[in-house]
Amino acid sequence: MTKLTRIGIPLMLLIGLGAFVYAWFSAASPNVTREGIQSYAVGEMSRLQFQRAGEPISEAEFQAPDGSTATLADYTGRILVVNFWGTTCAPCVLEMPTLAALQNEFDESDLLVMPLSFDRVGDYPMARERLEELTDGALDFYGDAERGVMFDSYIGGFPSTVIYDRNGREVARFEGDTDWASDEALELFRALVG
Repeated sequence: MTKLTRIGIPLMLLIGLGAFVYAWFSAASPNVTREGIQSYAVGEMSRLQFQRAGEPISEAEFQAPDGSTATLADYTGRILVVNFWGTTCAPCVLEMPTLAALQNEFDESDLLVMPLSFDRVGDYPMARERLEELTDGALDFYGDAERGVMFDSYIGGFPSTVIYDRNGREVARFEGDTDWASDEALELFRALVG
């Protein structure tokens, strides 16, 4: 047997075995790949956008529900659904009950819906009360009056929603209002939560 045959055949078998093991573990992994997540862009989720997938979360500060200062990094370790909204935005108000219904489907340790208001600080009490009414208290109020997170996230209109993975990387975004409690949306988030 030639040296090439003695080395080549075992090397080919080793490469094949490695490919098989990689495919096996990839199929068994609960993580949804970037290409796989695009398969969920149907029905109510058909306008999902993936151009900024992989981008890190903003480091800008905003007001947390308890009045303290926070950043999005404080909330990583779970799927994060950041909805940019305001009380003067009719489509934002329209979709808020469906965002509450989405949150009600998941434990906050797995998925957190974060309605991040662009209302002025002086309007926070009114915006907090309006959010309470719209969501029956299911969602906490977060304020971004300085719009730092909004600008860092390249938000072009309202409402806009950015979905982040557990590591704080953008998965997808949605511009405009939608039914976040639709079958298609719930299927998407169940896949992301794993």
